Amino acid sequence: MKQKKGLIILLAVLLVLCIVYFALRSYNQSQKEAEQAKAEAEKIQVVDIENPVEITYSSEDGSSVSLVKEDDTWHLKDDTETALVQDTIENIADTVSDVQAERQIEDPDSLESYGLDSPAYTITVTGEDGTTETIYIGDGADSDYYMTTGDKENVYTVSSSLPNVLEMNTDNLKEEEETESTEDDASADDSSSDDSTSGEESTDTESGSADE
Repeated sequence: MKQKKGLIILLAVLLVLCIVYFALRSYNQSQKEAEQAKAEAEKIQVVDIENPVEITYSSEDGSSVSLVKEDDTWHLKDDTETALVQDTIENIADTVSDVQAERQIEDPDSLESYGLDSPAYTITVTGEDGTTETIYIGDGADSDYYMTTGDKENVYTVSSSLPNVLEMNTDNLKEEEETESTEDDASADDSSSDDSTSGEESTDTESGSADE
């Protein structure tokens, strides 16, 4: 009888613990969802271009890159033959077509105050539907950067991930040519053959000396 009573108490305690566990789990999940909803509400969507098909970005040093997407493949606007690293360009496209600012500057000063009169980067992105947006990146703002868009009416701060993704020039975007790796492999094979031949000659010489 005592054992039965002890078992009932144990099961009751276990049931209470299970209820507490699931209650805490449900509470934590609801808190997480509330935080995500709050973060979504606080986002400042500055650029939202669906299915980008053309991207041009230039820097203050005069260098520029123009990319066009045709038949699901990105290529240089003036060079359709050179193979490019598609994953890298897709990352650039995703970044410049969906820009969310960290904050908007209230009552901004002149563009010169933020380095936006002579931007470090100018980006133009065009969507499949013909929608075009121009983005200007200015001076650094702590860990972020100042930016504005085509009309230059508003000034924002944006994560450094935006300018960082633009540090790719044309050479960085090209796929490595297979011929280079093939030549390297051939050179390695030739070197191995030479070493092997040298080893055989050395062995023959030693053998001849031993016979004498």
